[in-house]
Amino acid sequence: MAKARLEMHPQLKAPAHAYDFRRSRRLSGDQMRSLERIHEHYASLLSTYLTAYLRTRVTCDVRDIVQTMFEDVIREQPTRSIVATVVGEPLAGSLMLQLNADLAHGLIDRLLGGSGDVYALDRAFTDIDVHVLERGTPVFVETLGEAWASVERLRTSIRLLEASPQFLRLVGPQDAVVRVNIEVSFAHMTGEMSLVLPYDALKPILPRLTSVGLLEPTGQGPDDDGARRLQRAAMGIEVGMQAVLGTADLTVAQFLGLEVGDVLMLDAPANAPVTLTVEERPKFRAWVRARQRRLCVEVVARIAEGEESRAE
Repeated sequence: MAKARLEMHPQLKAPAHAYDFRRSRRLSGDQMRSLERIHEHYASLLSTYLTAYLRTRVTCDVRDIVQTMFEDVIREQPTRSIVATVVGEPLAGSLMLQLNADLAHGLIDRLLGGSGDVYALDRAFTDIDVHVLERGTPVFVETLGEAWASVERLRTSIRLLEASPQFLRLVGPQDAVVRVNIEVSFAHMTGEMSLVLPYDALKPILPRLTSVGLLEPTGQGPDDDGARRLQRAAMGIEVGMQAVLGTADLTVAQFLGLEVGDVLMLDAPANAPVTLTVEERPKFRAWVRARQRRLCVEVVARIAEGEESRAE
């Protein structure tokens, strides 16, 4: 009697791996690539805005973007970090912004007038730290709204800022989220920030998160909000202005010998307009006047760009 022998196919001999259906990917590869492009644009805008806001060169780079579950985000969250819940109308629910300790301490030091070079401060965040960061974190969320303008005009604002990430309940532990990790560097400090986007918040606009959707017009016109904010911020910057009546060359001996009542001969005629400088660069011609018993100058002409070197 013949005996049949059954052999397992070689490909079936590999060890089996458990598959968790709760962790299935919700977003397609095309949608993830669209999110990556949006947040690369966000990182570029954030570099520009933070450089102007902190008055030092800042670079922001997207490190990675992954789909995961919210319980994994909380589990991997550093115990010392700053988190903010962000409203991004018309998206449903809230988003989350997280700054790790190095980045948060660097921002605090820079906002208080320091260099930003802060290393390994092993202490918990205080209420004062949180209040200081309330001045700086709006830059992060306002720029996010501008970066998303090609898909949806977001009206972003911070709902809550706190230093206890373990108590944050943005969505359910098993809910799917997209986490965007961005590396931020300025001065000699490098820190990390994360954006957590719940799947339920993105669901209404998922059809537009495609290569085709990003190219379709939104019907909302060009986004000038960022340019207007930058212009308003620039209008508040103070610049130094001086009216130069003339100059005189003296030796050190002559300078040390000056006394009250001495008269210096300047190199400019008394009946000629004076030069008005802005941040030590010649910009205008002006006449010297007197008004209400005070000296003043009346601007009469602008110095052309090519004439600046000759006016100095």
